Amino acid sequence: MAISLLVPAAEVLLEQARKKILVVDDDDAIRTMVERVLRREKYEVESARDGYEAIEKLTRGDYATVLLDLMMPRVDGHGVLKYLETTPETPRVIVMTANLQGASETASASPVFRVLSKPFDIKQLVTHVRECHDAEPQPA
Repeated sequence: MAISLLVPAAEVLLEQARKKILVVDDDDAIRTMVERVLRREKYEVESARDGYEAIEKLTRGDYATVLLDLMMPRVDGHGVLKYLETTPETPRVIVMTANLQGASETASASPVFRVLSKPFDIKQLVTHVRECHDAEPQPA
């Protein structure tokens, strides 16, 4: 009897982990707006103000998706991507940048799922997050 209760609980935990998102942006307004929108979409959302804080959170948390600004203080988005390449469990990354020209090399990085140009349409962001979560798991 107890085992049958554990299976659904494990499935719920797995589903929650699949929906966990880390929003990384040094712009408070963008970070707050994205967090609110994704919470309304029933995602579990945490945030970081720069790449250094993001790496700290990534070492302690299990995120399915990272929404990542490239230009930030201390450690930039490129530094976060380099860190992610060294981890066994790599979340998918949606890069958010105002400089698409500088993001062309970044788009080919292994964990990058999509690149969004700032300013972005919030509906487009939600669509990309859904596609990211619905896609097949990345190979380790």
